[in-house]
Amino acid sequence: MTSFRGFIAASLDGYIADREGGLDWLTPFDDVDSGYGAFIADIGTVVLGRATFETVAAMPGDWLYAGKRAVVVTSRPLADAPAGVEAWHGGVPALIAHLRDMPNEIVWVVGGGGLQSAFIAAGALDRLDLFVIPVLLGGGVPLFPPEATPARRLALVETESYANGMVRLRYALS
Repeated sequence: MTSFRGFIAASLDGYIADREGGLDWLTPFDDVDSGYGAFIADIGTVVLGRATFETVAAMPGDWLYAGKRAVVVTSRPLADAPAGVEAWHGGVPALIAHLRDMPNEIVWVVGGGGLQSAFIAAGALDRLDLFVIPVLLGGGVPLFPPEATPARRLALVETESYANGMVRLRYALS
């Protein structure tokens, strides 16, 4: 059975990127083993929104998700996409149905918040690992866009705190 997961960091005031869409505010927290290596090792497919894809593709170095199937939810063609990256134009519900046909697949809904909200609204996201970073950005890209995510109760499954003040909250979505 396919499992859909979220694994995302947000500032203490609820933003996943700063006002310019930047992620540099996360760099001081890179020295902590947050379990990303083990997490990504289990992932077969990553699903990205167009803005997240463009941000990741613009990062220096090799494609971060090399060796993984990558699906970009977009209405526009992808020019010069890395190997293994495909565009999805059929909407989130159709993508969920398509991905559920893959046996024992673990899918990471990379984001951003709007895409994760769409998976939550469709009842597809099974688990969410939220890393709360002890930084106040004062504005930026919200974790979940206002009014995009339906009211929903989550079950806290596990917590972990780190010496640098970061906290991981693992939620199950029923």
